[in-house]
Amino acid sequence: MKGPNPFQIYEIDPEKIIGRKDEVRVFNSFVNGAVSGQPGILLLIGGPGIGKTTLIRHFSHIARREGALAPYVKVEKGEGLEALIDKIFQETKAIPNLELRRTAPESFEELLKTAKSKKHFGTILFIDDIDRMKKVKEALSVIEKATEQGISIVMTSTKEMKTERTMVLKPFEAHETRELVEKALGKDLKMGEECFNSIMNDSEGNPKLFKTVCHHIYDRLRENEKIISKGHYLAYLPHIMNMLGREWFGKMYQETPTAEREILLSISRKDTTHVSDVAKELDKSLGPITALVKRLLDRGQIVKLDRGKYKIFAKLYGKYVISRS
Repeated sequence: MKGPNPFQIYEIDPEKIIGRKDEVRVFNSFVNGAVSGQPGILLLIGGPGIGKTTLIRHFSHIARREGALAPYVKVEKGEGLEALIDKIFQETKAIPNLELRRTAPESFEELLKTAKSKKHFGTILFIDDIDRMKKVKEALSVIEKATEQGISIVMTSTKEMKTERTMVLKPFEAHETRELVEKALGKDLKMGEECFNSIMNDSEGNPKLFKTVCHHIYDRLRENEKIISKGHYLAYLPHIMNMLGREWFGKMYQETPTAEREILLSISRKDTTHVSDVAKELDKSLGPITALVKRLLDRGQIVKLDRGKYKIFAKLYGKYVISRS
């Protein structure tokens, strides 16, 4: 029997994280400081599918394990500071054996007074997707004052922002994706080297994208197959691209303004390109093109390699963009 699909696209158990050993080491140092009275701010930055939510949930699990009061909330697009305050309050109120006021605080400063507990070793607030907030710069300046109250903050963002300490999440390296595959498949089923290299190349090590491709290949395997080959990947690729379009790429592309789509298409057609070459290809001024490229970078759809040099965040997304042109 083939058994249930071992490639979980969204990891439910925060303990079962694979890879990110260096990031976990950094956070362990951060949480040790937080529970010993040295509050700080940590911002995790990375593009779509890079694993920000998985990692911040894992960090919140570590913080609770170390005895910290560690409420976790996720920001939805366009939410303001008032909505964030209410979310954090409701999440904190749900923690067992805490005595809190009945109504939500009216300010972030009031919230911080309630987000303390003598039964815990310090407080760390975990805020996922902070960059989706309305008036994010103003909200961030208010949130960062939490350290004055002895409270630490951990946040995630696709867009780069200036704060006390940042952790930039990179795509998985080959050894991390191999670990993922080996743990998922066990001893009875293997992935061929050519297949592994093809998926790694097309996903460019993006954790969510790599796991999604493997998940859909596994679903279509016949019973009692022993090797996942490059032939499997190529045969199922049209189905995989259709699925990615429906469940991920389509929404991301549709929310991109037309002027930015032109630039996205130009970058997708090349392995790497310079912003000046994009401007020449589109026969437009460099200044406006640079500004639009910055917006694509803030959305995580492209990656900066060097000054003025960019590439698409994953080749599979580039193929999708080209197919929509």
